[in-house]
Amino acid sequence: MVNIKRHRADGSHGSETVRDHGFCKDIAYTGRIFLLLIIPAAFLTTGCSNLRYLEDDQSLYTGSRVKLESREPIKNEREIIREAEGVIRPGPNSRFLFWRPRLWLYNIGGEVSLWNIGDWLQNEAGRPPVLIQDFNIQRVAELIENRIFNMGHFDASVDYSLRERRKKTEVDFNVRLRPAYRIRNITLLEENKPIAKEINLSMKETILHSGDIFRLDILKKERERIDGYLKGKGYYYFYPDYILFRADSTAGTREVDLHLSILEDAPPRALVSYKIRNIIIETGRTGQRDKETGTAEKVQISDGIFTRPDRDILKPQTMLRAIFLEKDRAYNYEDHLLTISHLMSMRVFRFVNIRFDRVQDRENNNPANNYLDARIILTPREQMALSAELKGVSKSNNFAGPGFTTSFSNRNLRGGAENLTVQLNGAFETLTSQRGINMYEAGILSELSIHRLVIPFDIVRIRPRFTPRTRMSVSFNYLNRTDAFSLSTIRSEFGYVLNPYISTQLRFTPFAFNAFFLGTIAEEFGEEFPRELLIRRGLFEQFMLGSEYSYTYNSKLTENSNHNWFINLNLDLAGNMPWLFLHNLGLGSLDDKGEYTILSQGFSQFTKILTEIRYSIETGNTGTIATRLIAGIGVPYGNSEFLPYTKQFITGGSHSIRAFHPRTLGPGTYSPVDRDGTVLNIYQGGEIKLEMNLEYRFDISSIFKGAVFADAGNIWNLREQEEVPGGKFRSPDFLKQVALGTGIGLRLDFNFFLLRLDLAFPLADPRTLHETGSYFGPVRPFDSSWRRDNLILNLAIGYPF
Repeated sequence: MVNIKRHRADGSHGSETVRDHGFCKDIAYTGRIFLLLIIPAAFLTTGCSNLRYLEDDQSLYTGSRVKLESREPIKNEREIIREAEGVIRPGPNSRFLFWRPRLWLYNIGGEVSLWNIGDWLQNEAGRPPVLIQDFNIQRVAELIENRIFNMGHFDASVDYSLRERRKKTEVDFNVRLRPAYRIRNITLLEENKPIAKEINLSMKETILHSGDIFRLDILKKERERIDGYLKGKGYYYFYPDYILFRADSTAGTREVDLHLSILEDAPPRALVSYKIRNIIIETGRTGQRDKETGTAEKVQISDGIFTRPDRDILKPQTMLRAIFLEKDRAYNYEDHLLTISHLMSMRVFRFVNIRFDRVQDRENNNPANNYLDARIILTPREQMALSAELKGVSKSNNFAGPGFTTSFSNRNLRGGAENLTVQLNGAFETLTSQRGINMYEAGILSELSIHRLVIPFDIVRIRPRFTPRTRMSVSFNYLNRTDAFSLSTIRSEFGYVLNPYISTQLRFTPFAFNAFFLGTIAEEFGEEFPRELLIRRGLFEQFMLGSEYSYTYNSKLTENSNHNWFINLNLDLAGNMPWLFLHNLGLGSLDDKGEYTILSQGFSQFTKILTEIRYSIETGNTGTIATRLIAGIGVPYGNSEFLPYTKQFITGGSHSIRAFHPRTLGPGTYSPVDRDGTVLNIYQGGEIKLEMNLEYRFDISSIFKGAVFADAGNIWNLREQEEVPGGKFRSPDFLKQVALGTGIGLRLDFNFFLLRLDLAFPLADPRTLHETGSYFGPVRPFDSSWRRDNLILNLAIGYPF
């Protein structure tokens, strides 16, 4: 039985009773699904048990719905509902399926008297019940009406109704709408003041247009746009609140005339444009102004720029490259931000603050000639630092374990903001999907970062958001996988890093050198893959000399939005310049394998492109849908027949297709004897990769997070190889060779790190395509042999993407 009470804004109400015949059937059906997914059926009983703690006159508030009623079509219905739902407070107790876990913890906490566990359950882990008696429905209805009013629906009305069932109450807010008011005309300022002329000029780029729906949030954005325009014209003391839009709703049929004006009480200094007179750099441990010395004791390092030589941390030329403010130039907010950003990105200063002091002609008392003195107040960091870090290491190949990093840094090596870093790192990792397989890793890295572009020619001064950097590094790394081989790697690179925007990074590495040296080989691995085979396939004992390019975009860094994008594009070129000199210019000769060598050492030649695109959308307060697409291709040519081992694409594992162990899937339909990856298989790397991931993430509690996911993808080779039958990419058949996997996950979020457990199983396995002739494989969760062969538990640190 469901009792529905309906209330109107005028205080009247009515009621009606509806009999729910399908409730028991729905519960039974849902219980069968939960059993199939191995979710405790106790969720149902504990969900009901929360209600027994309520008093007879209490009812649990379970949520609200917003419904729109209109005689005319509503184009932005979803947006109106979203805005209305945004003002509904408080929210109901959080729920996981039919269970409210934090409410349940709060309730059982009142029954536990052992030590202080009950207090902890109620005050920390749990949450008290949100009752309908605590919900000010009338106030929320008024807030919804006000929010919709600000969206141009001036005559909207809101009433509400209650749906009560078994001590649970849900609220329906009913919104009746008429068509929104639209902008008809915009009247500009009629004053002759300079600021009025500037504002009128700025309206050429207005975001308000005739015919648009009147919206308060758009008017606020327009005020901010005008303020930004004026900040670029010297109006340092102006604020958006000084701009007014007076609306006349009697102008026409559901139309509004907007009249632009300036606040009458705006201070006079806000209506004046200012220029920069002097820029004074003050450096000190406290960042405070030296009261005993004035500008006279400072040295001018450029026109209008002064500093104290005895307090200089950076060379004058280094400092000048980071200062975009100029003498006798109108104050510009963009120059202000760029100066702070470039100084901070040098990593030499802990704090950077710019204070502007108003200067007037004191002798003639002439306020028309207005100037600002800019004081750049710098608080430096410690120049040298030594740090050590213990961390958990989790890799895409399912190896996980403890690691450490020790680093020494000098943030200002020679007074030009050169950052020198020397880093030692090591790790001991074990294969989480199989016992007895370990991996040891140790390395050293030395990197020098210079905060300017080191190039042999002059360029026009650029104005990116952050200081461009030149990076030089050399590193050595030793890796020993106990079941396979040990490998030593030397890498050196020279390149540039640019951040034109906060959300965008460009990396260009014109020189990248890598050399790989194969060490000891495990006995079992050596029997399967002898050293001669590894070297013949060009996997090791070669070096790479080439260039690398990378583009990264991350919308999270700039936008506060429910929709987030991450895009990473990589281009890797190797061996082209050596091959050009040795082949085209006739400077080299071929060895017995038909390859050019330098100092008796072969080199790799290939082009590799990799693209990764992620998109996520927040579906509510606790839910997120996350997606990822990876597509890549590597083409060996010239001096190489195969991609080097470290450049091959692999798939499977805790950060990839989680229903398969790492390096056990692909290429194509290739099926080795050992499908579980107990022996590392060098043939299970590819030259083409396609992978797609879909994951729904939700909160169970403040610490426990849940997920449901699906993964798809595979790797392929560009040509058929005798040792890898079925591995070649063929466009008519590749969709049938895409592996599918799904599963559920549990994550423990401790803020400083996240522990992830994902249980997955395959839906489609291309390795069995020739055996079964069917794309989809059987799913038998109640069969112990199926569970043993198909269920894979992934243990990792951090989200998969």
